[in-house]
Amino acid sequence: MKINIRKFILGLVIVSVIAGAALSPAVEAEQAQLDEDIKEYASMENFENILNIIQEYYVEEVEEERLLKGAIEGMLREVDRYSGYMTEEEYLDMQEEMEGEYGGIGIIITVRDGELTIVSPISDTPGDEAGLKAEDVIAEIDGETTEDMTQQRAVDIMRGDPGTEVELTIERGDEEFKLDIERELIDIPIVETEMYPEMDIGYISVSQFLQETADKLSQAVKEMEEAGKRGLIIDFRNNPGGILQESVEVSSIFGDDEIVLSIKQRDDQEHVFRANPDRINTELPVVVLTNRGSASASEIVAGFIRDQDKGRLVGESTFGKGSVQSVFPLDDGSALRLTTAQYYTSGENPIYEDGLEPDYVVEYEDDPIEEEDLQMDKALEILSSYLEENSWPDSEEFDLE
Repeated sequence: MKINIRKFILGLVIVSVIAGAALSPAVEAEQAQLDEDIKEYASMENFENILNIIQEYYVEEVEEERLLKGAIEGMLREVDRYSGYMTEEEYLDMQEEMEGEYGGIGIIITVRDGELTIVSPISDTPGDEAGLKAEDVIAEIDGETTEDMTQQRAVDIMRGDPGTEVELTIERGDEEFKLDIERELIDIPIVETEMYPEMDIGYISVSQFLQETADKLSQAVKEMEEAGKRGLIIDFRNNPGGILQESVEVSSIFGDDEIVLSIKQRDDQEHVFRANPDRINTELPVVVLTNRGSASASEIVAGFIRDQDKGRLVGESTFGKGSVQSVFPLDDGSALRLTTAQYYTSGENPIYEDGLEPDYVVEYEDDPIEEEDLQMDKALEILSSYLEENSWPDSEEFDLE
């Protein structure tokens, strides 16, 4: 049965006036709540009226579903840049991506200061090979401006069948240029390893925190220990994060039953995540490579390793995504992605916006000579120094040039 909102509100007002002769404190509180309810009903009535007026008088017919979706997206834009509405197809795409395989160009994006910004390209994907970088701004996709475009809409446009192309207009500082990038099946290599035979050091690259990341990293660490390695370099550069629980499981490799992070929800509700004591635990010292593309779950693990004095960070400041998104499936197959908490590292350090500062700042070289990796070279030097001296070198005295 449809409620006549205007009559309902009027009835509430009449009751309120009659009862207003002698109000106790409890009744005054109820009155205040009643006033808020009246405002809420009035706003909902306005929404319904505007929807009806558009459908009745707008110069062209507009599908009601399109209007309602636009209203939902408008609401979520008022919340934050990480929240969003996903259609049934977009929700299925997200689940597919979490499994580590999808068709696209292999970049992670967000909306920062109103601009569609690259968080990081995923290593060895079309986006990475095309030269896209963290903090590049995507101004247009296939000629369509990204101004006021939602993050999910941008993802939807850039994905597609392998072999097809997408054109991006990129802004990098004062420079603007276009790139035609061919889509591929993105099969993300979650964990990759490399041994350094001439050193007692092993290298492990972690591209994202997806399903089985912790299991694969545990196996890689075990292999390094069995090979006699005395130290590890963990590469989180351009790692955009992923599943929160995987970051806890990965952290567990470097700490036994310690607090990994705490998340704080509205009304100061707090939930603490502890390391899983059943995970293998390594005592090997660690150097973590970071840059502006290291975000979310990778920041949690990097912060944990440093807070537990298990290692040091080398490279550049991280992205600064210190919030948690929860996904709420809806009855029609669509879903709502909503920021429900902010998180703090095990040392109670907030990450949101500022990110993590490295212990040793080593800038990434834009045009490296002969494809040298200065950050990697310095990480090897720093870890080698620790293994020799049993103490971390002073960042001010250590040659980072």
